[in-house]
Amino acid sequence: LTNMHVWDIQRLKNGRLLVGSDRFLNPPYYVTGLVEIDLFGKVYKEYNLPGGYHHDVFEMENGNLLVASNLFERGTVEDYIVEIERETGNIIKSWDVGLVLPMEDSKSENWVVYDWFHNNSVWYDKKTNSIILSGRHQDAVISIDYDTNNLNWIIGDNTNWSEEMQKYFFTPKTTPFDWQWSQHAAMVLPNGDIFILDNGNNRSKIKEEYISADDNYTRGVIYRIDTENMTIEEVWQYGKERGSDFYSPYISDVDYLGENHYLVHSGGIGKKDGKALNIPATLDPEAEKNSITVEVLNDEVIFEIQLPSNFYRAEKLNLYNAEFNFALGKGEQLGTLGETKTVDEKIKIPYFESGLIPKKYELKLTKEIDRLRIEATFKKDQVVYVILTGENKTLIYNIPTVKLPYTAMCIGSFIDNDPSDIVNSTFFINDETLSGKYEISFLIDGKKYSTNKVTNFK
Repeated sequence: LTNMHVWDIQRLKNGRLLVGSDRFLNPPYYVTGLVEIDLFGKVYKEYNLPGGYHHDVFEMENGNLLVASNLFERGTVEDYIVEIERETGNIIKSWDVGLVLPMEDSKSENWVVYDWFHNNSVWYDKKTNSIILSGRHQDAVISIDYDTNNLNWIIGDNTNWSEEMQKYFFTPKTTPFDWQWSQHAAMVLPNGDIFILDNGNNRSKIKEEYISADDNYTRGVIYRIDTENMTIEEVWQYGKERGSDFYSPYISDVDYLGENHYLVHSGGIGKKDGKALNIPATLDPEAEKNSITVEVLNDEVIFEIQLPSNFYRAEKLNLYNAEFNFALGKGEQLGTLGETKTVDEKIKIPYFESGLIPKKYELKLTKEIDRLRIEATFKKDQVVYVILTGENKTLIYNIPTVKLPYTAMCIGSFIDNDPSDIVNSTFFINDETLSGKYEISFLIDGKKYSTNKVTNFK
């Protein structure tokens, strides 16, 4: 791929590949949706979502897709799942983790109010009709009922969880017990065991008990749970024996390849001056990056590859697939990005313009197939509106000029490290509900500026 398609690459049942879109929706890494392609690069379908896509997607038996998405209007991210109908791209069902878990419970080191859960994996278990999610910022793997959205259980240390939540936790059969921390890639194996990539960050909820990166490890771990007696035991792991050389404080993956056959990918290893880092190596220009992917069969390493960079996930894919059939024709764009909200309050617009928008704002306007892309540079917290003036109506949109303190480690190279008060803003106005030609102007700190540009929707 020559375009920047972020997140995972998955092989679908029809032999095609499913990747994240190369079109960004919201910072730092939320994209418009998913793209179904083949190894020739031909695009068959593009699925657009109002809340975008991040981290993971699961193909269900009927072909529908369970997608990690967002409910941006609530002011939180990575706590919302949607099911999209494969043939139409329509959202037919959704699950809101904010209605399942208390947001203030069991805060990990990276917890913030808008990214309180940080879901980084999605899995559907047909036997129990449940959805398995991985909340990195609460060190919790959870199971919710597909039909009711009710919570079934939580895997993780129960420290700092409220009393009413304790009944959902498992009791270890042996102590001390090695829980997972800041995990990724939770899945259900054919026998019902739970396979998780345990990143291991700090290995405690209590700050005074945090362990250093040099004493830490990342591993693939399999837990066996008894949901009747609410007990848990560890039945397999790989990675602890390799110590801090295998420690990834972010990203990484596990996969089930067959009975006693596993892939364990420690994709975010970083060192500086010979010592393991507890932050993403991408945030330190002097850090040494590494990624180690190991294939284990019957407890023996049969393949290992190390690469001098950091990689979100690893997949073992055959080059050829018996189910794949090349199809001619134009690709389809399905779903919708939704309607871009205009401002609610009444905005006073000056009758006279102050000329063309100054070059210092570095304005760039691009009309994509289904939205207008606006890129510009403003000062932090500057009051900025874009005005669309049509034949019969005027629409006003507020352009955010804030800098968010992103704490999610997996943002890596997406983060804006500029310490100044300059904000590089990207704003989109979707085609949804719009039609016809509109003149584009801006209202910046009370002054109206022309662009001498016209855009055409649909």
